[in-house]
Amino acid sequence: MRTDDASGEIEVVYCKDNKRTQTYRDVDFTFLGFTFCPRRAQSRQGKLYTSFLPGVSENALKQMRMAVREWRLSRYTSMTLTELARQCNPILRGWLDYYGAFYQEALGGFCWYMDQRLSRWARRKHKRLQGRKQCRGEWLRKIKMAHSGGGGAGNLAFRPKR
Repeated sequence: MRTDDASGEIEVVYCKDNKRTQTYRDVDFTFLGFTFCPRRAQSRQGKLYTSFLPGVSENALKQMRMAVREWRLSRYTSMTLTELARQCNPILRGWLDYYGAFYQEALGGFCWYMDQRLSRWARRKHKRLQGRKQCRGEWLRKIKMAHSGGGGAGNLAFRPKR
């Protein structure tokens, strides 16, 4: 069921999955920053099927991107990567732990966005990376490989935990 906040009405939402295949107008709803809708899932045997699962909502993603944009990371060129990670990681980890608890694939776009912001910071910090997208991408890959899973600075360039 879904409650319309403006009018207080309650609507019934059809939970579409492999066993319920009819088509209805309303097949998703948002609650506590999660959108519940039909999503692709994989069984233990490796078969793909459709299930009604929660994932981070578009509105929550937009709010996270706006918050990161307000940080203006590219302006902190006097900070090292470790200092930058120490400042941002508590908030980023909180978001990843909360929204990544169910359908982590929905966070892929936000992870890409954070990589772009970090790449922009690197471009301004290290002049040799200016105008060279391939060099920035290689720099980011090296940082991720060097610090993956260690809790260090490279975890700012994150991917959801599997």
